[in-house]
Amino acid sequence: MKKIIASVLLLASGFTALAQPKIVERAIIKAKTEITFPENFSFGGGPGGGGPGGGGGGEGMSFSMPRDMENTMTMTYSPEFMKIENLSDFGNNVVITDRKNQKTTTLIEAMGRKTGFYTNTADAEAQRARQDSMRKARRDSLAELGLTFRDNKPELVYTEESKKISGFNCKKVIIKTTGQNGQVTESIVWYTPDFKIAPGSMAPAASGGFPGGGGRGMSMMSGSVQGLELIDGFPVEYEVTRENGFKIHMLVLKVQLDPAIDEKTFEIPKGFDVKPMSSFESQGGMRMIFRNGGN
Repeated sequence: MKKIIASVLLLASGFTALAQPKIVERAIIKAKTEITFPENFSFGGGPGGGGPGGGGGGEGMSFSMPRDMENTMTMTYSPEFMKIENLSDFGNNVVITDRKNQKTTTLIEAMGRKTGFYTNTADAEAQRARQDSMRKARRDSLAELGLTFRDNKPELVYTEESKKISGFNCKKVIIKTTGQNGQVTESIVWYTPDFKIAPGSMAPAASGGFPGGGGRGMSMMSGSVQGLELIDGFPVEYEVTRENGFKIHMLVLKVQLDPAIDEKTFEIPKGFDVKPMSSFESQGGMRMIFRNGGN
């Protein structure tokens, strides 16, 4: 009887091990993001200006947006480096992270100009301090109004629904988040339980978090969905729709697991005017690009 029980326990543990997603440290991921903007949407301080949450962008930054926009992303990960290439109708940008030297470089190509900036660990710590200060100020302002700041962790509800997407066998998970007004928002995400990107492979040296691993790569894929990094697998598709008509649809097209990656892939290409982030910001940053980059 003891041998039978031991065999059953061993078999059960084997099934549990098989159910765990493979942890991947090297990958090349291609994804597409389609964005639909609300009517009369624009960046900057003009009529109807600001991003999805409103707000101006400063002098020289007001311009109307098309209703639809498509981005394509190629993300390359290794234990030492990370590279994210983002191509869109408005221009191209590349983020290269060198974890060995604790440096992240952002390259921007738009309106005929090639510029960029780099950050290091000290810059990241200063940015986190500013974010913490803003969160504290928000909590304090809510407290003055007699309101309680909700710092709710997203709730994941796994289902048995499944379908094939871009060649992946996917399952559906519902992510529930609670806003400051207590309203619960649900986002449907399709993920593959076969693998998950290792956190160390996706987290930049001087930046912030990505689906399936944490880090800036995930944040660029996640759009407005909180909790993607908590999924026990890799997100392949999701769609977010807001009441004002703002919509994001993300679809992973192809994944190469454990590929051979040449370190030259992560070199900074020639022709870019790259400055420290502080210098880039002091010279106008993106405002300078849009003001001087085109006619």
